[in-house]
Amino acid sequence: SVAGGPHSTSVRSLLRPQPRPMVENGVYENGTTDAEDPLPRPEEIEIETVDLYRHDEEQAYVTLMSQEVKSLNFAAEENYTVRLCKELVAYHYPDELPLGSFELLASNKIRSDEETLGEVFNGDEYYCDRPDEAEDPDFDWKPRKEQVFSDKMLMQLSIWKKEWDEETKSYEPVDLSYMPYGKELTKQWKKLGYLDGKNMLRDEGELIAEGKITDPDKIADYRKREGLTSTLRETHLIRKKDALEAAGEIENKDDVDEALAWLQRHKEKDYNAALKLQGRRAEGEEVEVEEEEPEPDDPDVEVYVCEPPPLRGM
Repeated sequence: SVAGGPHSTSVRSLLRPQPRPMVENGVYENGTTDAEDPLPRPEEIEIETVDLYRHDEEQAYVTLMSQEVKSLNFAAEENYTVRLCKELVAYHYPDELPLGSFELLASNKIRSDEETLGEVFNGDEYYCDRPDEAEDPDFDWKPRKEQVFSDKMLMQLSIWKKEWDEETKSYEPVDLSYMPYGKELTKQWKKLGYLDGKNMLRDEGELIAEGKITDPDKIADYRKREGLTSTLRETHLIRKKDALEAAGEIENKDDVDEALAWLQRHKEKDYNAALKLQGRRAEGEEVEVEEEEPEPDDPDVEVYVCEPPPLRGM
């Protein structure tokens, strides 16, 4: 890591792109020549710092968009790499956007340094989180498609600035994932290992078992809620999700009477359904708690359509 903060002189000097030193006779330090390494250097690319829409049948243009600085517009070739585009940004904005302090995005994806503009702008669909088929078998939304470089239409890469982590004295990786608990809390819980692959809170019992939650009060509170939930389900035939909700809402986490009163007040329909099940069980019937709501198209579910009341005066 580099000390001194995101805009210190030491960071800028290390991350600013340097011209490729030429040894002699047109041969660079790495042994290549311009014929073998035809990419231009950042200082050789002419840029404009206004947002333009360009459609030139002879020449492709690319815009590097940013909210931090003025956008960069330049004539581009298909073999230009993402790395070259980054060097171009850092060359013109060495203080605001040194190399390593940002990523370039297209099609909702972070693009790798090795990708060429021809590979980035290839007509692929934009990335999107698709639900599992089991969750939503009818999902058929089609995302928009990226531009095709050879069409020479408007092509844009977004400059996405990284955040500086004072604790590690380094830039944090760009995180484009869903932030269900707000940006700061989601980031905090993610670092602690509290979230799953979709950034949703993992089961508290798992986190305690793995040693990620060690606070004695939190563990004791969890054990109380666990016992209460078990009692509500087994003795009072309350659905699991309702039992968990009640356990989370009441003040005394092991008070069954308080939990039942909360359910009667806030989940009256489900509470009354549980009472009916208890009555059937008391008469000797074997009963089963329906944990999930029945599907609307379930043939065993009767749907009653009520006519609206007549308008007053009719």
